[in-house]
Amino acid sequence: MPHAVSVLLDEALLALNRTVGVLRRRNLPIESIAVGPAGAPGLARLTIILNSDEATVDTTVKKLRNLSGVRAAVTFPMDEGVTRELALVKVRARHERYAGLLDVIELFNADVVDEGADAVIVEVTGSGSFILAFIRAVEGFGILDLARSGSVALARATD
Repeated sequence: MPHAVSVLLDEALLALNRTVGVLRRRNLPIESIAVGPAGAPGLARLTIILNSDEATVDTTVKKLRNLSGVRAAVTFPMDEGVTRELALVKVRARHERYAGLLDVIELFNADVVDEGADAVIVEVTGSGSFILAFIRAVEGFGILDLARSGSVALARATD
């Protein structure tokens, strides 16, 4: 089962470099990696989805906690957290099939964020499997380009 590792670190490039170095040296099977600003100024959150056993993931998290610049590191199985991904998909939008494309976009609760004469860019968010299902649904219209963010994850809220 994949595990999510969430690392809160200083925004400085050195902290990110050290953290990624630990992952690289351990040669871990990384499914996804994403980094972005955290809730507090000067902090970033690095989210790594690992396909590894629990013992390996726990050892990795312990090593990450000891790094300079790392404020916190936690891990949890994917089914014990909330994981989301963002995708931007540029889809061919021929006039005769445009209504069908809009139906698919609406079905997946996606948003058209840019329109051109012969293509639209659609933003869709959800789990990795939801994103993949959307991509497969619009393949018939013609995908011109695709960008995926990688997964971000947080442990579920507890009472």
